[in-house]
Amino acid sequence: MIFPKIIGDLLILSLNLYLLIGKIINTFGTRVMSAVFNLLIAVVISQFLGPDGKGQQGIIITTIAFILVFSNLIGGATLVYLIPRHKFSLLILPSYFWSIIISLFSFFILKTTNLVNNQFIINICILSVLNSYTSINSTILIGKEKIKTANLIAFLQPLITVISLIILFVFLKQKNITSYLISLYFSFGITFLVSLFYINKYFDTFKFHTLREYLIVIKDLGKYGLLNQLAHIFQLLSFRLSYYWLDHFFGESSVGVYSNGASLIESVWLISKSISLVQYARIANTEDIKYSQKLTINLTKLSITFSLLLIIPLIVLPAGFYTFVFGEGFGSVNKVIWTLAPGIIFFNFALVIGHYFSGTGKYYINTISSLTGLVVSIVLFSIMIPLYNNIGAGIATSISYIVTSIMVLIFFLKESKVNPKQFYPTKTDFRILISEIKKIFLHK
Repeated sequence: MIFPKIIGDLLILSLNLYLLIGKIINTFGTRVMSAVFNLLIAVVISQFLGPDGKGQQGIIITTIAFILVFSNLIGGATLVYLIPRHKFSLLILPSYFWSIIISLFSFFILKTTNLVNNQFIINICILSVLNSYTSINSTILIGKEKIKTANLIAFLQPLITVISLIILFVFLKQKNITSYLISLYFSFGITFLVSLFYINKYFDTFKFHTLREYLIVIKDLGKYGLLNQLAHIFQLLSFRLSYYWLDHFFGESSVGVYSNGASLIESVWLISKSISLVQYARIANTEDIKYSQKLTINLTKLSITFSLLLIIPLIVLPAGFYTFVFGEGFGSVNKVIWTLAPGIIFFNFALVIGHYFSGTGKYYINTISSLTGLVVSIVLFSIMIPLYNNIGAGIATSISYIVTSIMVLIFFLKESKVNPKQFYPTKTDFRILISEIKKIFLHK
């Protein structure tokens, strides 16, 4: 009886791996295309507006991203964990209202500070609401493991943006930062409508609930959302506070150069983010901790291996290549990439293992790790950016990534009791991976 059970378990494991890798491949393919279009956006803006214009764009999109992470305190990635446990109509309304509150609050904060140009503030806040609504809808779809649909929505956003930019810059001759804002309105607005269509398709008809039911769900959204999203807030601050520091000390052109280098090398995370997205949804829908831990170890090894392969071309490309792609003034992009490379590779641990803790509801671990990384980055930014400009920003950020990753890894090893050597890639890992990928493509 034991032998048939083992065979059965192996068949179930093989099927799960087959389905999981299929979703990862779909997610990775979508993210690759999205990255290509995001690169085109950077190239178009850099070529037409130069380092100053690219710096303005970097500040605008970074500010929108900051507002989004605060909006996601209620209704962010926590929805993936809560969707299998609550009706979607109970979750979506509080999330929408919270996004409006955060955008209004952000308007007053931005008005009383010098973080961004006053002419951009109202547009940033409106775009943040649209972006937040689309993010909420996509996250709800991921919670139901509608990965391909969420990927389509994520893909449409940069595609529509780059098409709008080309039309405005090339055909209508509107070569200014306002054209970028208009392109964002098109892309955020259309993707929001598309996400609404799929929400209506995959879920029951929306209905209102009693105040008591909403209060129960809001309590869960707040409890899990605060812990989970604080990690994302701290993480984004570690990633992007350097933009405002660079803008203060060296101006928008410095931000433009650094943002292009950071965006390019962060594209190495395409595999890790594709893996972690599917991993998160899978772990949130299972109660088998040992399976989740083993899955996390295997996916971490996979993401680090492929990230190493992807980062090599970016490191070896000369300064002249980046000047050719982005235009005059962007030759030092390669130096930004060199300084960020060690942290980018090591942060794969935080990306994949962090989603294990999110999927099991232990958000506080990611929060503690990200806060540690943020403290390190703030200290190093204040010292290194005034002295070394972009190079200082890159080194400080890289160290912050490494510290955050070490913290997450320590927590995982303590909980799982596994030997750290299990994170070393083996020939068996590659054989299984290649075998399953072949099955997927042959099936298709």
